[in-house]
Amino acid sequence: MLQMKRMLLYLFISFILIIGCDQKKSNENKSGLEPTIVLNETNKDTTHNYWELILDTIAYRKEFRISDIKHILELKTYSLNDSLVVRNLGIIDSQTYIDHSHTMVSDIKLFVGNTINQKRIEKTNFEKELIPEFYAECNLYSTQIDSIAGNIIYLASDLAIPDTDIQWRVWYSIKIVDNQLGKIEIKESDYVGL
Repeated sequence: MLQMKRMLLYLFISFILIIGCDQKKSNENKSGLEPTIVLNETNKDTTHNYWELILDTIAYRKEFRISDIKHILELKTYSLNDSLVVRNLGIIDSQTYIDHSHTMVSDIKLFVGNTINQKRIEKTNFEKELIPEFYAECNLYSTQIDSIAGNIIYLASDLAIPDTDIQWRVWYSIKIVDNQLGKIEIKESDYVGL
């Protein structure tokens, strides 16, 4: 009998907790829209707009062989959530608007046995390939593996100005020498969007 009372008490407490959690969720989001973390600061004649944090990580993993040795290549693109990409959007109604978004990077890891080699891809790798005005406001948008041929990894990265359709793509390669990632060799760059 005592065991039955304990079980009923446990079920009752569980039921109350579940109902409380569901009510809290519905109260937080009555509009049906996802909450955003965009802060606006106004200092006399300047408005600073901070874009919400980017929590997504995009990851790819490929296995391949060089001279019958198994290699694993891992590529992760993510945000540093640092608000360091700053754009001056101009003056509207005697107020200056400054837009802050977050630096995106891609990390490449090469696993060969117990050895791990890593290289970071960021917009600074492509500065010489891009128009200076675009480079000043752009951010790395995405990186993908095009192919792997022998000991050469072919990649492409898209760079874009945040909140616009202005986008460039850079195609490049990284050679694997002695199970180490070599330097980035740019093959081509082109404007791909507006």
